Amino acid sequence: MLRVLFCNINGKPLAEPLRQLCDEHEVDLLVLSECSMPAEVLLPTLNRDSHRTFCGVFSLCERISLFSRLPPAAIMPVSDDTPYCSIHAVAPPFGKEILLVAAHYPSKLHMSDSDQSHLMPRIAMQLQEAEARRGHTRTVFVGDLNMNPFETGVCGSEGLHAVMCKRIAKREMRKVYGKERRYFYNPMWNFLGDETRGPPGTYYYDSGRPTNYYWNTFDQVLYRPALLEDYRDHDVSTITAVNGASLLRNGRLAREFSDHLPITFTVRT
Repeated sequence: MLRVLFCNINGKPLAEPLRQLCDEHEVDLLVLSECSMPAEVLLPTLNRDSHRTFCGVFSLCERISLFSRLPPAAIMPVSDDTPYCSIHAVAPPFGKEILLVAAHYPSKLHMSDSDQSHLMPRIAMQLQEAEARRGHTRTVFVGDLNMNPFETGVCGSEGLHAVMCKRIAKREMRKVYGKERRYFYNPMWNFLGDETRGPPGTYYYDSGRPTNYYWNTFDQVLYRPALLEDYRDHDVSTITAVNGASLLRNGRLAREFSDHLPITFTVRT
């Protein structure tokens, strides 16, 4: 069983809050985007007073920083073919190998919804090629997608093809105009709106535009069907406090931490 924490930290020096989060949630893998802290600055804080030390993991993707408490030989890069994501094979001491895809997709401030959707098939193809090389589809995908779960790049068949229902995802794939397309299961649908077990989303933005969601769920984790047999409810959580201090204020994010809420999830191998 692996515990993973992901957060877009908005370029802020959050070494101490990250250390507290990793200890509170017993994190094995820490995945960060918009991290401006060099590893030699972050690691001493992460490892202070800890009996399990983090080490940095090599990646060519500059938009993602990855730190692991696993033995160094347990994690290796598989693909960094696009500037937006990295793929690593993770072989925990107990259990089967998984593929960890970590992504930070371009912001809506710099790319239209249509452009985002048109580029997502490149990542989907990169992922499929990595799965073919490793010979399995035990894949988990995490990151700041800068898209909501209902947007075409995430749920469309030519993108990530991530559906809201485990029962459907367990069908493995479907044919779309004669081509087989494999599913992801997207548990982040459970975090949309007020009547959820957490905040209405992971990112708050008042755009002032005619269509304004205010709360968005840009930070997501997706599971391939091969990982769903052991998936349990509440394996995915949005984190709203660090060391007892709330990350929310007046119905939106307290920006002292970041402009995104962290998410944590479990992969049972």
